[in-house]
Amino acid sequence: MRERPQARALPLLGLLVGLWAIIPPYVVVFGALQVDATVEVVDHVVPGVAVIAMAALAALLLRTAEPSQLLLLVAGGVIALAGFWMLSTHAGLISQARQGIVPGGAVLWHGLPGIAVFVLGGLWSARFWSTADDAVPGPPGE
Repeated sequence: MRERPQARALPLLGLLVGLWAIIPPYVVVFGALQVDATVEVVDHVVPGVAVIAMAALAALLLRTAEPSQLLLLVAGGVIALAGFWMLSTHAGLISQARQGIVPGGAVLWHGLPGIAVFVLGGLWSARFWSTADDAVPGPPGE
Protein backbone atom coordinates (compact mmCIF):
# COMPACT_ATOMS: atom_id res chain seq x y z
CA MET A 1 0.00 0.00 0.00
CA ARG A 2 1.43 3.37 -1.02
CA GLU A 3 1.30 6.10 1.63
CA ARG A 4 0.29 9.62 0.71
CA PRO A 5 2.80 12.41 1.46
CA GLN A 6 0.48 13.76 4.21
CA ALA A 7 0.97 10.54 6.19
CA ARG A 8 4.73 10.97 6.02
CA ALA A 9 4.40 14.50 7.45
CA LEU A 10 2.57 13.25 10.55
CA PRO A 11 5.71 12.09 12.41
CA LEU A 12 7.35 15.49 11.96
CA LEU A 13 4.20 17.23 13.14
CA GLY A 14 4.06 14.81 16.08
CA LEU A 15 7.65 15.62 17.00
CA LEU A 16 6.96 19.37 16.96
CA VAL A 17 3.71 19.10 18.93
CA GLY A 18 5.35 16.72 21.42
CA LEU A 19 8.17 19.19 22.03
CA TRP A 20 5.65 22.02 22.41
CA ALA A 21 3.78 19.93 24.99
CA ILE A 22 6.92 19.64 27.11
CA ILE A 23 8.14 23.25 27.21
CA PRO A 24 5.40 25.36 28.94
CA PRO A 25 6.53 24.63 32.52
CA TYR A 26 10.10 25.52 31.65
CA VAL A 27 9.56 28.60 29.47
CA VAL A 28 7.60 31.24 31.36
CA VAL A 29 5.26 33.20 29.10
CA PHE A 30 2.42 35.47 30.30
CA GLY A 31 3.20 34.81 33.96
CA ALA A 32 4.22 31.88 36.09
CA LEU A 33 2.09 29.20 37.71
CA GLN A 34 3.03 27.91 41.15
CA VAL A 35 2.98 24.19 40.44
CA ASP A 36 5.11 21.42 41.93
CA ALA A 37 7.85 20.16 39.57
CA THR A 38 6.56 16.58 39.81
CA VAL A 39 3.11 17.68 38.69
CA GLU A 40 4.62 19.48 35.69
CA VAL A 41 6.50 16.33 34.69
CA VAL A 42 3.31 14.27 34.86
CA ASP A 43 1.19 16.91 33.11
CA HIS A 44 3.63 17.93 30.36
CA VAL A 45 6.77 15.81 30.06
CA VAL A 46 5.18 12.34 30.18
CA PRO A 47 2.50 13.09 27.54
CA GLY A 48 5.01 15.00 25.41
CA VAL A 49 7.44 12.08 25.47
CA ALA A 50 4.57 9.72 24.59
CA VAL A 51 3.76 11.86 21.53
CA ILE A 52 7.42 11.97 20.48
CA ALA A 53 7.72 8.19 20.92
CA MET A 54 4.63 7.57 18.77
CA ALA A 55 5.98 9.97 16.13
CA ALA A 56 9.31 8.10 16.11
CA LEU A 57 7.51 4.76 15.81
CA ALA A 58 5.42 6.11 12.94
CA ALA A 59 8.51 7.47 11.18
CA LEU A 60 10.07 4.01 11.34
CA LEU A 61 6.89 2.27 10.23
CA LEU A 62 6.38 4.61 7.29
CA ARG A 63 9.86 3.78 6.00
CA THR A 64 8.91 0.12 5.53
CA ALA A 65 7.44 -1.23 2.30
CA GLU A 66 4.17 -2.22 4.00
CA PRO A 67 3.65 -0.08 7.12
CA SER A 68 1.24 -1.54 9.67
CA GLN A 69 -1.84 0.61 9.40
CA LEU A 70 -3.12 -0.87 12.64
CA LEU A 71 0.00 0.21 14.57
CA LEU A 72 -0.25 3.68 13.03
CA LEU A 73 -3.88 3.85 14.16
CA VAL A 74 -2.89 2.78 17.69
CA ALA A 75 -0.20 5.49 17.71
CA GLY A 76 -2.91 8.05 16.94
CA GLY A 77 -4.98 6.71 19.82
CA VAL A 78 -2.05 7.01 22.22
CA ILE A 79 -1.50 10.60 21.08
CA ALA A 80 -5.20 11.41 21.56
CA LEU A 81 -5.09 9.92 25.07
CA ALA A 82 -2.00 12.00 25.89
CA GLY A 83 -3.90 15.09 24.76
CA PHE A 84 -6.95 14.12 26.79
CA TRP A 85 -4.72 13.69 29.83
CA MET A 86 -3.21 17.14 29.33
CA LEU A 87 -6.63 18.73 28.89
CA SER A 88 -8.11 17.04 31.94
CA THR A 89 -5.19 17.92 34.21
CA HIS A 90 -5.36 21.58 33.21
CA ALA A 91 -9.15 22.01 33.43
CA GLY A 92 -8.97 23.33 37.00
CA LEU A 93 -6.71 26.17 35.92
CA ILE A 94 -9.52 27.68 33.87
CA SER A 95 -11.70 28.34 36.92
CA GLN A 96 -8.67 29.65 38.80
CA ALA A 97 -7.99 32.09 35.96
CA ARG A 98 -11.63 33.22 35.93
CA GLN A 99 -11.37 33.94 39.66
CA GLY A 100 -8.14 35.88 39.12
CA ILE A 101 -6.04 33.42 41.15
CA VAL A 102 -3.66 32.68 38.27
CA PRO A 103 -2.83 34.71 35.15
CA GLY A 104 -5.09 33.84 32.21
CA GLY A 105 -2.24 34.08 29.72
CA ALA A 106 -0.23 31.52 31.68
CA VAL A 107 -3.22 29.17 31.68
CA LEU A 108 -3.54 29.61 27.93
CA TRP A 109 0.19 28.94 27.47
CA HIS A 110 -0.10 25.75 29.53
CA GLY A 111 -3.39 24.60 28.00
CA LEU A 112 -2.90 25.13 24.27
CA PRO A 113 -0.42 22.28 23.82
CA GLY A 114 -2.98 19.86 25.28
CA ILE A 115 -5.52 20.98 22.71
CA ALA A 116 -2.94 20.60 19.95
CA VAL A 117 -1.97 17.11 21.12
CA PHE A 118 -5.61 16.00 21.36
CA VAL A 119 -6.46 17.37 17.90
CA LEU A 120 -3.34 15.80 16.40
CA GLY A 121 -4.30 12.43 17.91
CA GLY A 122 -7.80 12.70 16.50
CA LEU A 123 -6.63 13.68 13.03
CA TRP A 124 -3.92 11.01 13.12
CA SER A 125 -6.44 8.33 14.10
CA ALA A 126 -8.89 9.47 11.44
CA ARG A 127 -6.14 9.31 8.82
CA PHE A 128 -5.39 5.65 9.55
CA TRP A 129 -8.89 4.51 10.61
CA SER A 130 -10.09 3.58 7.14
CA THR A 131 -6.96 1.64 6.26
CA ALA A 132 -6.36 -0.14 9.57
CA ASP A 133 -8.77 -2.93 8.74
CA ASP A 134 -6.66 -3.73 5.67
CA ALA A 135 -3.92 -4.91 8.04
CA VAL A 136 -6.17 -7.41 9.82
CA PRO A 137 -6.25 -10.76 8.02
CA GLY A 138 -9.66 -12.14 7.26
CA PRO A 139 -10.79 -15.75 7.49
CA PRO A 140 -8.97 -18.25 5.28
CA GLY A 141 -10.21 -18.38 1.74
CA GLU A 142 -10.92 -14.67 1.39
